[in-house]
Amino acid sequence: MLETMTTDSVDRFWPYLLFLPANQKARDRFMRSVLASRLARGILSSLSEGERVLQRDLVGSLPHSNKSVLSYLRILREFGLIRTGTTIHNGKRVVYHELTKNGWGLARFYFEGLPSDVEQLTAYLLENYLTCLATLYREQGIPESALFEIFARMRAKAILDGSPAYSSPEFIVFGASAFNTKIDCEKLPASGGFTSCSFPMRYPGGPSVELSLALSTEGHETTFVSSVGNDMDGWNIITNLIQGGVDVRHIIVDDGKHTNESIILNEKKRGSRTLVGVGSEASLSITSPDQVPWTTVENTRAVYIGEVFVEVAVSIAAHARAHGIPVLYRCSIPFWDLGLNRLRALLSLVDVLLISNRAWKYLKRALRSKPIQAVRRLTDARIIIRETPDQYLVIDNDMRYSVECTSGSTDITQWLAVGLMRKLAEESDILEAMRYAVNLEKQRLVA
Repeated sequence: MLETMTTDSVDRFWPYLLFLPANQKARDRFMRSVLASRLARGILSSLSEGERVLQRDLVGSLPHSNKSVLSYLRILREFGLIRTGTTIHNGKRVVYHELTKNGWGLARFYFEGLPSDVEQLTAYLLENYLTCLATLYREQGIPESALFEIFARMRAKAILDGSPAYSSPEFIVFGASAFNTKIDCEKLPASGGFTSCSFPMRYPGGPSVELSLALSTEGHETTFVSSVGNDMDGWNIITNLIQGGVDVRHIIVDDGKHTNESIILNEKKRGSRTLVGVGSEASLSITSPDQVPWTTVENTRAVYIGEVFVEVAVSIAAHARAHGIPVLYRCSIPFWDLGLNRLRALLSLVDVLLISNRAWKYLKRALRSKPIQAVRRLTDARIIIRETPDQYLVIDNDMRYSVECTSGSTDITQWLAVGLMRKLAEESDILEAMRYAVNLEKQRLVA
């Protein structure tokens, strides 16, 4: 049942579920004697969940005759809205009344505004309603899965309707979404061994997700384009981004796949190891140029490309470059592993190439003694390499600069990328942008 709330300019609806008796005669009586009665409303409003109210106190507090109040207490008890019992109070046996769960739910229907326990109330109403509907579907021979498909679809719509909508965001980020499971261990055991570790922590993550949230935290309107599975992890990622102020309207929710998962093992002495679930069933990233919001790309100040299929990334970079918009590309090891020939077209289109320390070590092994020269033959992009935890290497044309840092990380952090995107959008030169970004990284990681 929906109660209409009228304001001066618009009619709003307060969505509220009322559970009525299944029997028609009982339902008619319930509506006449409970819903239409000010006395019934007064009694319900005088009771609180989990609290017993003495009958004498209840009768004395209401502006009605004792007979009327006692009559309506009987009616409310018949409909399962209150419980009545006796107890000893000040040495005398007295009668008390308390709300049942259904009575508590109905009492809140009479509130003028939202009750303080709205989250608990919503859970109660939704759980009861879904239970009733599932029972109805079962009795009618309708597959219960059809009900939950409807629920999943409307849940998706409700969540996405809460997303910020930026037609001309300052920045747009393309990349993978993941749900991480992090485990801290003193030492990992040998094969077949056993060890005690911390309780697993699960949270939304991935470099592109973290960058989008960091950009929004810094006050920048940000759009994130990615793909997730139609599962709890995927919706948790989307919800987390919405709460962080990120526009998620262009995230693809793939019914046929599951959200990408990563397991991060932190060993005290040997550092961390990340295991990434990759396969045909995982929703890694957008898969087609049709999934790119081209108009948004044209209206942004800078584009960041993370874990995106190469062919799609080429289209994005080419479109951005055609409109004079700078493109930052963070190439991770799985993409370097495809080989330079596969990356040739993409690398030729980006303005800034970001290489983490882990990727840098991989390139030095894979390309032998001259990794920079090999990459330089394919791109005129400015290259930023995390050489060590306390130093970046910046390559601009034939010039090389070392920029010191104190963040202690070996990765390209989200804060460094935030600083770079901000300054490059202002058309700062790469060295000025890098110094600003390193300072921002230091401030945020220390904080």
